[in-house]
Amino acid sequence: MQLQHIRLTLYAIILTLLGTMAQAKGLKDTARIDQVSDHFMSQIVAGKTGDAYALMSAYVGVNLEAFNERGEQVKTSMKKLSESVGQPLSYALVKRQNVEEHFYKLTYLLKYQTAALIWELNYYQPDTGWYLVDVNFNVDINKLFD
Repeated sequence: MQLQHIRLTLYAIILTLLGTMAQAKGLKDTARIDQVSDHFMSQIVAGKTGDAYALMSAYVGVNLEAFNERGEQVKTSMKKLSESVGQPLSYALVKRQNVEEHFYKLTYLLKYQTAALIWELNYYQPDTGWYLVDVNFNVDINKLFD
């Protein structure tokens, strides 16, 4: 009984993922990923977090509703951060990584006068076309040296 429940749950997750990817537009290559990600970061530095997440929602290969909810949480966090340390000054691409043609990750530094955030955008290519699967940020500068 429990094994059947696990199978049904996995099946539901797979259908949700496939349905999300069917709705999303795949990015054709890493050059296009670079363009879209750079635009995302330009929106973040301009204080337009909601617009940045709306832009990326077209390329999401995971649960769109969860991605949008996370975007709202990030929007609130970024507003609070700006209230305490000011507006971001600039951003810079600091690392580009890939796992063959399966995964592609861009790491950006979002610079403030007295702080910095590390932003990571992760993409996955299941067959043809790249899909955004994760956007996160942290303050662990030491990770940049790995």
